[in-house]
Amino acid sequence: MKDETDPKHKQPYFIRLRGGEPMFFAAFGQLPHAGSEVREDDGFVIITADALGGMLDIHDRRPVVLPADLARDWIDPNTASQRAEQIVRELCLPSEEFEWYPVNKAVGNVKNTGAALIAPLDSRESPDRP
Repeated sequence: MKDETDPKHKQPYFIRLRGGEPMFFAAFGQLPHAGSEVREDDGFVIITADALGGMLDIHDRRPVVLPADLARDWIDPNTASQRAEQIVRELCLPSEEFEWYPVNKAVGNVKNTGAALIAPLDSRESPDRP
């Protein structure tokens, strides 16, 4: 019997905005400035929120996705911390703005490439083969 909590047996999904626009993720980062040394703690994290609506069926968390105008505010160093908090807590895009569908499990292997990996999964094909 398959253990559905095992990542090797989870069904992957392709998730996008319904209109096909680019997605802007809220994140925190620390990156080196030009000419400076890379530090061990350089990097970034994407901020997540509880999954709501139908998204909850595929995962309990979702990235915080911002509309373009708020993404500009988010990255502006002059944005007050209270405004930044409001953006991620109250103004991010809701689950209804997204669509998703299952894709082939081959998408989980970095050796596999190509647009076929994000094609909707045909229920007649094996979920483990491209």
